[in-house]
Amino acid sequence: MLRQALVLVQVRSAVFVGRPSVKKPLNAFMLYMKETRQQVLQEGQEKESAAINRILGRRWHALPPSEQSRFYDLAQKERLLHMQLHPGWSAKDNYGKRKRKQLVGSSSRSEVVCSQV
Repeated sequence: MLRQALVLVQVRSAVFVGRPSVKKPLNAFMLYMKETRQQVLQEGQEKESAAINRILGRRWHALPPSEQSRFYDLAQKERLLHMQLHPGWSAKDNYGKRKRKQLVGSSSRSEVVCSQV
């Protein structure tokens, strides 16, 4: 059973081998999170990711606009660099390329379920 699951995972991941995925450029808040996450972890208040994200969100909203503008400028530079490295790229390029497999015998399954009720 474990072997079958491993083979299935390998088959599913093989679909994406020929087409590398290009990540979106980080926005201002994500750049802020990347820079200050370690500081929050070192303070030792929280260890769960969701709690750390809440703390970072509160700190982001408490930042003065002049401090936030630094991250907005960094995000703009990252977007421009991304556009130069990947001209014509769209976020849609990462989605919807995998062919959907049709379920074999899907109509017979629904008939069995209906007949059992």
